[in-house]
Amino acid sequence: MNTPNPFLQLKENSFWEKSDTPIWIASSFFLQRNLASDPFPQKMDSGNSQQVLGALKQSLLASTSLDMPEFFEFNAIKTAEKEFLLEHFLSTCDSQNPECKSGFVIDKSGTFLAMINGEDHLVLHSIEAHSGWKNAWKKLAEIEEHLAKKHTFAYSHKFGYLTSQLANSGTALTVQAFLHLPSLIQLDQIDEVLIKELDDEVQSSGLSGTDDFIGDIVIIQNRFTLGLTEDHILEAVHKTATKLVSYEKTLRSRLKETPDALIVDKISRAIGLLKHSYQIDTKEALSAISFIKLGIDLNWIDGLRDQDINKIFFEVRRGHLSLSSKEGIPQEKLAQKRAEFLQSTLKPIIMKL
Repeated sequence: MNTPNPFLQLKENSFWEKSDTPIWIASSFFLQRNLASDPFPQKMDSGNSQQVLGALKQSLLASTSLDMPEFFEFNAIKTAEKEFLLEHFLSTCDSQNPECKSGFVIDKSGTFLAMINGEDHLVLHSIEAHSGWKNAWKKLAEIEEHLAKKHTFAYSHKFGYLTSQLANSGTALTVQAFLHLPSLIQLDQIDEVLIKELDDEVQSSGLSGTDDFIGDIVIIQNRFTLGLTEDHILEAVHKTATKLVSYEKTLRSRLKETPDALIVDKISRAIGLLKHSYQIDTKEALSAISFIKLGIDLNWIDGLRDQDINKIFFEVRRGHLSLSSKEGIPQEKLAQKRAEFLQSTLKPIIMKL
């Protein structure tokens, strides 16, 4: 009897089904911690890292805040599975030191990931697929509290919790809001709004970490972790994200009342592109899917729900596509397989205007 692939199960049990807003599509939280008794991962040898890995793994698997947690050694899982995990959790954490034994802990909910011996001894990551983030933050805080009872974390009265990069010390908390803002971007209002609403404490980026808003996704996150409380960081990001959502909602309301010919044309072209392309790269696919997502919210497109298109948006990337293929997908065939996937999943959609 074959053992079910836990990564395929995670993929099939998508938390995007819980999404409750077409604009604020996800909230993400990272907490970085290091043990006071051991050197940071960049300075660890194999034996030392194995001890840290074992201790943190045991504590995480014993946490009552996690739903059936599982551990995976970093070097024991396939490249496609690593890529899938990082794509699924909208994360960039990775193993930094080849001498360092490292691993992941994930739970059945598909909303929690712990990286052990990556950039830091421990990066706790929780993600929530809707605008409210009390549950995700509460879960992360409870897990950190559980771990703190068993381990002494590196802490300075001057710098707070110590991390491998001093700029991330203090609370060592990063909060992100993933916003879908196609109306602001496509109607050339995003720059003006960001200049008005961003301050010294909050910054914006795209999915690639640059100012290129691929798929019309804008990530709002805190600039600093030093000298600030967790509540202050949470409030600052939430306040800014809420304002941007309000701008986007206003533009969408106007589009519903008076459709803009340029936007209608782009949505129509996106449908044609995704339904008939023989091959398509990730960036082009995400851009077109963004217009489909907007069209669904404006009630210009029938056939799929917003939650369906959210799932498709994240499944067109290489890790997700490769995980679904038993034989693996050669790099030269990836764009073709992406086009085939999109043709199949987007078959039900029709333009109503």
